[in-house]
Formats: sequence, C-alpha cells, structure tokens
Amino acid sequence: MLVLIVFVVFFILGLILGVSLAGSGTKGTVKTYVKAASSKKGGKTFYSLTMPDEVIKVLKDSNKYDDKVDAYNDMIEDMIEDLEGKESAPKFDKIMREKKLTKSQLKKAEQYFERIAEKYGAENVDITVTKGKEVKFRTKHKNEDGDYKQEKVTICVVKVKGEGWKIAPMSADSLG
Repeated sequence: MLVLIVFVVFFILGLILGVSLAGSGTKGTVKTYVKAASSKKGGKTFYSLTMPDEVIKVLKDSNKYDDKVDAYNDMIEDMIEDLEGKESAPKFDKIMREKKLTKSQLKKAEQYFERIAEKYGAENVDITVTKGKEVKFRTKHKNEDGDYKQEKVTICVVKVKGEGWKIAPMSADSLG
C-alpha cells in the first residue's frame, strides 16, 4: 500500500512538472517574448530573454537593472495608453515557419550575445549556443476600428548553455 501511495505521489509530481515545462522550447519562448513585449510588467522577462545572464548581473551590481526594467515597463505602458478606439496590443497568433540554424549561424548568435555582454561591461563572458532556429511568426492585434490586423515577425530563438532559451530579435542573416 505504501509503495502505491509513493508511486501515485511521484506520478502526480511528475505530471505537474511536465505540464509546467510544456511551454518551454521554441514556441513557448516566442509566446513569452511576445507577451513580455506588450505587457506593462514584461520588462524583467523581456530582458531575461534578450540579454545574457551575466549582463543582467552587471546591471544589478551597478544598480541600473531596476531602472532599465522600469523604463521599459513605462514605455510599454505609454504605448498601451496611446492605443486609440478599439485598438489592442499585439498578441501571439501562430508560428509560420521554423528553420534550424546552421553551425555558422549558431556561431554568429554566440557573437551577437557576446557583443551585448561587451557593450554592458560584462567581462570574460563565454556564450555557447547549443541549438537554435530562425522563427517566422505572426502576431495579431485590433486596429482603432476593431478589425484584426496581422504582422509577420522573424527572430532567432537559441538555447544558450547554462542560461536556457534566448531571443535574438532579428533574422539569421542579420546576426553577423
């Protein structure tokens, strides 16, 4: 009986963990990115997806991170307040295409994130991108008349060793 109870408890914990991790990966990362890019409180998520962890650490150590997040959140809040009529902020609609990055493009993604780290004064940052995809996705929003409009966006979603999924907000050709 005790073995059955232990099994059931671990099965339920595994199920909960599996469901919570289901949103990760390419599609989950893109959805999180789009949501953060149009949310009044999305700054921390936006920066965690678009900057190396070491940059965030440098910004926190120099007491600049909270100001950067607040400025981002204020900018998005202003954008939302400026929406007219029935206009709405963009929301994720669907992934149109995913194309696996080549080894050369993965290397360029590493260099992209290392340039960001250098710009913010993070030292000895060694970024390793283990895999990635160029993702073309579509967002939708309502215009001022309430009609749905769509926009296509192309970004690179890469997995950085030790940091998880990150976004390079550009096409693969633009990485280098």
